[in-house]
Amino acid sequence: MGNRLLDAVAAAFGPRPPERMGVAVSGGGDSIALLSILARYAYEQRIELHVITVDHGLRPETKEEIKVVTGLCHKLGLQHHLEYWTNWDGHGNLQAQARDGRYTLMADWAYAHQITHVALGHTADDQAETVLMRMARSGGVDGLSAMSPRHIRDGITWVRPFLAIPRLDLRSYLQAAGLLWIDDPSNLNRDFERIRIRDALTVLETLGIGVEALAQVAGHMAQAREALDWQTFLAARELADVRNGAIALEVRRFRTLPTEIKRRLLVHCLTWLSGSTYPPRRDAMSRALEAVQTGQTITLNGCQISTEDQTVWLYRELKAVAEMVVEVGDVWDDRWFVDGPDDDPDIEVRALGYDILPELENWRDSGMPRAAIAVTPSVWYEGRLVAAPIAAPDDEWSAELEGGPDAFFAALLSH
Repeated sequence: MGNRLLDAVAAAFGPRPPERMGVAVSGGGDSIALLSILARYAYEQRIELHVITVDHGLRPETKEEIKVVTGLCHKLGLQHHLEYWTNWDGHGNLQAQARDGRYTLMADWAYAHQITHVALGHTADDQAETVLMRMARSGGVDGLSAMSPRHIRDGITWVRPFLAIPRLDLRSYLQAAGLLWIDDPSNLNRDFERIRIRDALTVLETLGIGVEALAQVAGHMAQAREALDWQTFLAARELADVRNGAIALEVRRFRTLPTEIKRRLLVHCLTWLSGSTYPPRRDAMSRALEAVQTGQTITLNGCQISTEDQTVWLYRELKAVAEMVVEVGDVWDDRWFVDGPDDDPDIEVRALGYDILPELENWRDSGMPRAAIAVTPSVWYEGRLVAAPIAAPDDEWSAELEGGPDAFFAALLSH
């Protein structure tokens, strides 16, 4: 069993694994098995392995789980890093907020240690449960493709080597290796959707709808998603143009695309512009598609979609960026770098806005809608406009998109 798990890890990282990698370990059986196998793999490949655990401060049992992880790390000669999540205010979806907080903490830790890849201990059981949860929400191709073996988030590549391995196999390995783990008692709490889905899975298995079958469904849907993403990329290359941070789509060609490709292209435009991790809901996207078909203007995901002449424009909504203010040298709206001859901390970078446009005689030379120009970055000092690099270009001040316009197209294939 150990060799099979080792092969799964080797396949997940490919022929050129990183020189330094991280692994997230909670103390549960799945992550303990991953840590054990990764330690062996890292030793054989001469990889520097780092271990991180995130304490959400929600369960008293966590302290014992951390002791188990620390003890195994000591035995394996690995340093164990601990982070604390303290952002729970008692409101909203606890599991979702804890997950997002965990990813943020781990990504920050990885950056600090120059780690580009972090391994996660998700199994085929997790994959099957995710498929059922997505089915309950009437998920489409993307939803039913569930979790990816690897994906990029917050600039880190997250790898799931055991996504095709049943949890039972990992338990067999742990027992044979004499490794200690602690089961999370919340796995018995049926207040959580995933636990109710896990219970339902035991019934579905009697009908042949088990972990292996559902994991295969996810694999098939992932292949379908890959094909759709590729077609969306080709469509974007043919009819999309990134102009000064906004996106322009040729309306006639766009309207002739298959509905799913149109939807995917609009979703990508909106998430790229806003930097949002999650796409808009399907019903909201249906309204957006209808607006484009009829030439109406709609606001969605902190962005605005409008149609002028033969172009569909997508750009940031002024309300979403109006309060964003940074110093020169900092990133504005998480994607703009503004540079110039003066870095006085009293100089501000913020959205241009509408009020100043009458004073900029040539802003129409950009060929962009008034609302799109209003959300471009500008430089101010004590309430006075210093520069508007997009609306009124000059030789001193510049505004560049992080990654340039090509980042928009590259992100289409970054699953």
